[in-house]
Amino acid sequence: MSNREIPELVQLSKALAKKHHFEHSCTDEVGRLLSVLVGQIKTGKILEIGTGYGVGSSWILSSIPRSIHFISVDHSKDKIELINQNIHHAQAEFVYGDWKEMIQNGPFQFIFADAAAAKTIEAERLFEILDMGGMLLMDDFTPEEHFPEEWRGKPDKVREFWLNHPHLMATEIYVTTKSSAILATRIE
Repeated sequence: MSNREIPELVQLSKALAKKHHFEHSCTDEVGRLLSVLVGQIKTGKILEIGTGYGVGSSWILSSIPRSIHFISVDHSKDKIELINQNIHHAQAEFVYGDWKEMIQNGPFQFIFADAAAAKTIEAERLFEILDMGGMLLMDDFTPEEHFPEEWRGKPDKVREFWLNHPHLMATEIYVTTKSSAILATRIE
């Protein structure tokens, strides 16, 4: 609770999201985690799937080294056009389209998957573009003890895939008391 520092670029993106009544932006807790993690990536490319209004992008851009190329993709042309007008960063590329169009730009040393389909029905394709030793972060998970009654006792295919993948070392971490994220590294 004592860490209240919000980078200027993040503040700009949060204001843009608020102006457009967008409530699904990256939280400050996940943003800080993103900043710490991507700050450790020294070369290569980072991919964000699901740009939104650029809040997660701004957290990433606030701490990446100059040697990193950052690509963020979103299926909303209006959002990408707005982001391109508001975020100007030499290492950043904001792309309108389907995230799978970015496969040709891989492999990626870090991926922030913030789009439901990439985490679920397209999970194997997402895994394939993660570089050996590369890291993947997915947020917006509900910890099991906070599952609504209709989820309890049912298989969780997303967690099963990512947490038990034979070629990943993965863990689920709490980012708030009622929200978690999956962090994974490709090991084979």
